Amino acid sequence: MIIIYKSFLNIFILAFSFILFSCYKTNVVQYETWNQDPLTKASGYQVNRLPRQYNSFSGARFLSKYDDTMWSDTENYYSNFSDIKFERHGPVFISFFNINKDISYCNGWKKEENIYNGIKWYITIKKDEEDILWFDLDYYGSSQEIEYTITYKYEVIDGLLNFSNTEGQKFIFHPSDKNYSRNLIESGEIIEQEGCLFL
Repeated sequence: MIIIYKSFLNIFILAFSFILFSCYKTNVVQYETWNQDPLTKASGYQVNRLPRQYNSFSGARFLSKYDDTMWSDTENYYSNFSDIKFERHGPVFISFFNINKDISYCNGWKKEENIYNGIKWYITIKKDEEDILWFDLDYYGSSQEIEYTITYKYEVIDGLLNFSNTEGQKFIFHPSDKNYSRNLIESGEIIEQEGCLFL
C-alpha cells in the first residue's frame, strides 16, 4: 500500500511539474516576442512606447501603418490627383494636394459626414487592412438624398500606392519626400480648404 501511495505521489508531482514548466515556458516566449517587435510605420519610424498586440484589432490598420505618409503621382504632377497624404489622428484621414502653376490647393476628407460650400458627401470605410483601404463616398450634393456612390480603393503593392475607383480611374503613386511649404511651391495662388494645410 505504501509503494502504491509513493508511486501515485511521484506521478502527481511529475505531472504538476510538467504543467507548471509548460506554462512558464509559453509566457517567456510570448513576452519576449511582444517586446522585440515594435510598431514600425511605412516611413521607418518605430513606435516603442507600446508593444504591438497581435490579438487585438486596432480598427485602422492601413491608416496606422501609413500615418503621415505622402504619395505623389510622378507622371501627372499637374493634375487633380497629384499628391495624397494619409493621417490616422488628424481632422481628416486623407488629403489631396493639387499642384498647379496658376492655382494650387489642398482638400481633406473626414470619415463620415463632409460639408463644403453647401455640398455634402458621406464616407464609409469598407476595408481597412494592413496594405488595403477601401471606402464608399455617398454624394448628396445640395440635396438630402444620395445622388451617386463611388468606391475608392487604395492598395500598397511593392512599395507603390495603387489607386482605382468605380468610375474607372486608375493611378499609381510613389512615396514622396517633397516639401509642401507655401514658400517652396511655385504657384500663382494657394487655397487651403477645410482640414488641409500647406505646411
